[in-house]
Amino acid sequence: MKSIQTKFIALILSCVLLSSLVIGGAGVRIAHTVVDRDSAQIMNLLCSEKACELNGLFSRIEQSVKSLSLYTSEQLESLDRLKTDADYMEAYTSQLKSVAVTAANNTEGALAVYVRFNPDFSSPTSGLFWSRTTRNGSFQELVPTDFSTYSPSDTEHVGWYYIPVNNGTATWMEPYYNQNIGVEMVSYVIPIYRDNETVGVVGMDIDFSIIEDVVNGTRVYDSGYAFLVDAQGKVACHKDIPMGTPMGSADESLIPVVAELENGTTGSSLFTYSWKGQEKELSFRTLRNTMYLAVTAPVSEIDAARNELVLHILTALVLISALSVGLTVLFTRRLIRPLKELNTAAKKIAEGDYSVSISNQTKDEVGTLAESFQKTVDSLQKYITYINGLAYRDPLTGVKNKTAYQEAERQMEERMRTGQPEFAVVVMDINGLKTVNDTCGHDFGDILIIDACKLICRTFKRSPVYRIGGDEFVAILENGDLEHYAELLDEFTKGMEGSSSARPGESLSIARGIAVYDSSTDLVFANVFKRADDAMYQNKAAMKAQMAGPDSGSGPHKP
Repeated sequence: MKSIQTKFIALILSCVLLSSLVIGGAGVRIAHTVVDRDSAQIMNLLCSEKACELNGLFSRIEQSVKSLSLYTSEQLESLDRLKTDADYMEAYTSQLKSVAVTAANNTEGALAVYVRFNPDFSSPTSGLFWSRTTRNGSFQELVPTDFSTYSPSDTEHVGWYYIPVNNGTATWMEPYYNQNIGVEMVSYVIPIYRDNETVGVVGMDIDFSIIEDVVNGTRVYDSGYAFLVDAQGKVACHKDIPMGTPMGSADESLIPVVAELENGTTGSSLFTYSWKGQEKELSFRTLRNTMYLAVTAPVSEIDAARNELVLHILTALVLISALSVGLTVLFTRRLIRPLKELNTAAKKIAEGDYSVSISNQTKDEVGTLAESFQKTVDSLQKYITYINGLAYRDPLTGVKNKTAYQEAERQMEERMRTGQPEFAVVVMDINGLKTVNDTCGHDFGDILIIDACKLICRTFKRSPVYRIGGDEFVAILENGDLEHYAELLDEFTKGMEGSSSARPGESLSIARGIAVYDSSTDLVFANVFKRADDAMYQNKAAMKAQMAGPDSGSGPHKP
């Protein structure tokens, strides 16, 4: 017959082994959860960072073309006179030249700038066209494309005019290769209207290499990279696939990737696919020009840290189990209490409760094990807290950052799919930040950002405020703030007038735009944001015009 001690030892040993398995299983589970989440955050944060960089570039290009189109529209005295008076058209065109060339010279990557008039009432070569004959050459005036030579359906040669006009809105054209100077280009064109009639278009051709430099310079893990795909699923920039190749035809394994991109959903999880027999994961973001930026890496590289951590956990589990067996034989009675405590703590962690506290009452290996386990839990809890704080809080202003905004966007889109929420989006952009940075230094620029953030938070104190760019903030209004948004905007304007800027003698100047969600037209959250962003740019243009004075838009341009 086995002794009570033997049975007791057998019971304790069973508890030790069970606890070790629970702790080890919890550790492996935590490793899978935490490392997978961290990997997804790394990929998504990198993709968001590069998307912001590209969107900033696109935004600057759009602003240049918008400024030129606004000037072109403001300087047009009469559409009837433009149609009937050849001398006026020539003078008007001459007036636009210096402004157009100046705008192109101050736009990153600009290779050509043009203002073309409607061929229905003007000569087929009317307008202006200035272009670089080499990538680094100066702008030269060239003869505009002859509309009479091509059919309006010839998108290869005159699509840059008819596509934006038919769309009725500013349009990013698909990238193409300019054989004359051997450069890949992408164009941004804005149609101009007067009295519901097309006046013409204003556009710029941009060197696509400045976009490719950002994409090709993106690296993640050992061999991860980024690529661009246009709205039709064609490759715009890829290290292995030529431009213009449909992704689905390059490899059948990429068809699910095209479907995922067209679906347009972005979230915290990564999309898994296979490419050339290798399992990969990607994160992607939709850019301002309707292209998709994707960051991809092999699963083996993404999971390398997790596999190493799991191996360490399993190795530690084996060592701890062996040590526990030896100690149990020698110190049976002393092990009962700490083993129960360890077992309870392991169950809590397995259930997701990391707020455990283990008392170390013994001064032996079991006590050391309990202390080490507590330190591991404490370190894990601190690490999770640190990651969450890093991911969702802007370090300069203390408000929520771009990552938190993207999470709020995802949650609001889920509400839009399941119901009809009532909300509005306010987009705010600090005016003059670059001037402050250039003239006073970035420390004063930071002060300007902080002062602007205080005014924004003070005005929309019941609404979440996000800093989504260097000088750009977003507030999402609901409930009381939504009902009284007009009063809040008036309060915001008065607050700017009573606030001081980073430069003495100047008040805060913040452009703002608001858009209220309309379930009949806004299919996704981005639609509401786009309308608010456009309204902000209109407000910014109005503020600039007001600062310039009432006579700034009349008379010939003087460079």
